[in-house]
Amino acid sequence: MCFRARVAPLLASFVVASCGPASDGPDSPTSAASAPAAAASATATAALEPSSAATAAPTNAASASSPKIPAGSGDYSGPLADAVAYKKKEISFDELQKRVLARKLPPHPLGDEYLMMTPPPPPPGIKFDPLMMPSDWEKNWGEVAMTLFAGQITEEEYKRLHKAAHPKCK
Repeated sequence: MCFRARVAPLLASFVVASCGPASDGPDSPTSAASAPAAAASATATAALEPSSAATAAPTNAASASSPKIPAGSGDYSGPLADAVAYKKKEISFDELQKRVLARKLPPHPLGDEYLMMTPPPPPPGIKFDPLMMPSDWEKNWGEVAMTLFAGQITEEEYKRLHKAAHPKCK
C-alpha cells in the first residue's frame, strides 16, 4: 500500500488546531523556509534508547538500535526518543508533555497546520523514506509532528501536546 493510501485518510480526518504563520508571534522564527520534501508515515516503528524517567529534561541521543534517521533528514532524534519511551510505557504522558514543553519549540514558520498537509509523491526514481524530515521542520513544532508520523504518538496525544505547547493556536 502506498504512503498516500495509508496516510491520506488519517490526515483527512485529522482536525488539527491551527497556528498562524510564525511571523505572527514575537518569539517565532521570522523567515519561512522551503516546503517539505516528504513527511513520515504512521507505519514507521522505532526503538530508541529512552531517557531516564526520573528527569524532565528532553532526550537527545539515540542508540545503535534506533531507526536510522536518513542522511539529509532534519534531526528529530530527541523528540522521537521521548515519544518511544512514552510508547514503551517507560514514561507517563505527563512526563512526555514536560519534555516537549521543555524544548520550547515554536510553530513552523508557515503555521503548524502546514505540517499536517499531505505531501506530493516523490518524483519517479526517487525512493520515499517515511523517516525523512525536511530541514525547515527543525527547531520548530515539525520535530513533534514527526513523532506522530513515525507512529510513536496518536493523533489525540499529538493534539494534547500541541494545545499545551501552543495554547494560542486556533
